[in-house]
This record gives sequence, C-alpha cells and structure tokens, in this order.
Amino acid sequence: MDPRYARARANLNEAILRLCATRTPEDVSVSELTKTAGVSRGTFYAHASSPAELLAKCLLAEIHDFFPAIGQLLRASRENYLLRWREIYIELLEHIASHAEVYGHIFLDVPSSGTRGFFSDYFHQYLRRYVLDYVTYSGENNGELWIEMAAEQQVQNTFVIIRSWLQNEMKTSPEVAINTFMSLAAPWQFTKFDQPGTTLNRRRHAIEQLLHP
Repeated sequence: MDPRYARARANLNEAILRLCATRTPEDVSVSELTKTAGVSRGTFYAHASSPAELLAKCLLAEIHDFFPAIGQLLRASRENYLLRWREIYIELLEHIASHAEVYGHIFLDVPSSGTRGFFSDYFHQYLRRYVLDYVTYSGENNGELWIEMAAEQQVQNTFVIIRSWLQNEMKTSPEVAINTFMSLAAPWQFTKFDQPGTTLNRRRHAIEQLLHP
C-alpha cells in the first residue's frame, strides 16, 4: 500500500472513530470528518463514499483478523468446531467492548445507522459458508431455502448478541454472554459430529459437554 494512502487512511480511521463515539456516522459531515482527519475531500472519497461506509471499513478491518475463520470451522475440525465457534464470538464481543461507544450508536440508536448494512453483508458472507459446510457434513437433505434462512438466521443472531449485550451495558463477561446465547440457539447450530462427519447429537447434550466437560 502506498505510504501516503496508508497514512491518510489511518488519519481518517482515527477521526471517524473519535467522531462516532458521540453520534452515528449519519450525523458526521464529510467536511467535519476531513477537517478532523486533516485530509481533503478528494482524499476522503478515495477511501469511502460516505462516513457510514468509512466507519464500517474501519471496524470490519479489525474483525477481519479473526471472523473469517468461522467459514472454515467444519473443514478445520468437526470434532472441536463448537469450541472454536465460541472463541470467535467471544473475540467479537471483546472487539465490541473496545469500541463500545461507537457500537452503541451503530446498533442502539434510532433510526439505525446505515453502517449496519455493511456489517450484515460482511457477516452473511462468512456465515453462509458455515451453513453450507454444515449441510455438506451433516448429510441432511436441506434445500436452498433452508440454507438461505439458516444463513440469515445466523446474521440476525449475531446482531442479537451484539445488541443485547450493549443494551445490558456489557454487565456480563463476553464468555457469559456467549454461553447465554448458546442456551437459546437453534438445535442444528450445535450438532456434534463423529470423525467421518456423521451427525452424532444435537443441542442440549452438545452444549452441556462444551460448557461442562
């Protein structure tokens, strides 16, 4: 990456995070953002089309360090994928906590920020892979409608986890928050497999074994 481009991006990221700690990106003007970042409008538009998109790119770049692994869980280890799934979502909440004020405006303010749309598309990309692998390894005859519903369910569940934890003022640890979600999740999501990949059991026993080995 060109050093000048990288420097401008870093300045823009710092500025958008600072400004969006007190408001949604829709309430941040391009003029205010470029002034805070010390860059021109032309430079800003070389990085994003709007403050909402810039904020999404900034935050998703951090999430991208760990979240894509969820789309490879079943390929990597069908025996231990539930533990890794839990670790990824705990890491997601740790990331949320590091930008709590910003995420509060994205997920709790009304009307909701357009930044959420970028998150929805991002999560769907990797969670759909997770669903497709589940269908492959479970051997269940699930059609395209089931796959689309399950993928969208996973996206909305991710939003529920984030919103609920923020609404609860992050009073519990990320670990407790994810354990709570796991007690509510759809049965198929916590299927356990034997080594060849055959379905062994579902939800309750799988969760109990995971949380209380």
